[in-house]
Amino acid sequence: MRLRQFLRSLLLLTIAVGISISGIALAAQNPQVDFLPPAILSFTSDARTITVEAIESGAAQIVLSWQTVGLTDDYSLRLFALVVSEWTPLTDQNLPPVGSARLVVQPSLDFSPPTYRLAIFDRQNRLINQHIVTLPFDTTAPLPTPQIVSFEATVGGVDFVELGQNRARVPVTWRVRGRVPTSNLVFEQLLPDGRAVSVELPRLSRWIASSGEGVVAPILPDNDALSIQLRLRVLDLATGTVYAEQVITLPIIRDGSPLPTATAPIAPPPPVVLASPTPAN
Repeated sequence: MRLRQFLRSLLLLTIAVGISISGIALAAQNPQVDFLPPAILSFTSDARTITVEAIESGAAQIVLSWQTVGLTDDYSLRLFALVVSEWTPLTDQNLPPVGSARLVVQPSLDFSPPTYRLAIFDRQNRLINQHIVTLPFDTTAPLPTPQIVSFEATVGGVDFVELGQNRARVPVTWRVRGRVPTSNLVFEQLLPDGRAVSVELPRLSRWIASSGEGVVAPILPDNDALSIQLRLRVLDLATGTVYAEQVITLPIIRDGSPLPTATAPIAPPPPVVLASPTPAN
């Protein structure tokens, strides 16, 4: 009798397990339920190449388009640009599964060409899938000849004591056009013995924008010096070619006299990134 009850209980348990397994199988076969993670099917740009001059003009625009599958409310789709080796978000909006965005192309603030990233994240902000688009620099068109449009100091002199104590700081402004991808700006001080020493302060990236403002740190050439010379060069870091250079001379002010001032043109503000995704037709 007990054996019969045991076998009956075992049979009921087997049937129950079978129903559970069948239920899972039926759910997996249901086309309305998708247990797979979403994915990016395509991420493309309407432009193939770009020039440095076009980027720095602030007028270059591209359209990025994408298509995804399986994107639900449990996931978010975001767009980024590579800026100084970091992925910077271009919009705080959750992008639609299929769409496009027109962008003003911004410099990467490094030597890399414009690079964009489309990524899917889950609710825990874990990366699920990503595609990357890079807009290479155009190497087929003739490269321009870089030119220094302006290089000026916003002060009319530098203090003797501060120079001697290595505390002197000189604000400068500059503007260069015709930049090539492997070129950079180099700020130096020319010394009486013919040497040139760097007056650049530490920064996050070696690359310097073609126009802007900053601070350089000159030194005292010698105790009898009456002036300092600051030089800006446009240098090709790949070949060593010097495309252009310009020197400014500033008097050394002694005896605590007030520093003369100089007026420098105000640089135009940088263009704003436009990233307003619109659904594709």
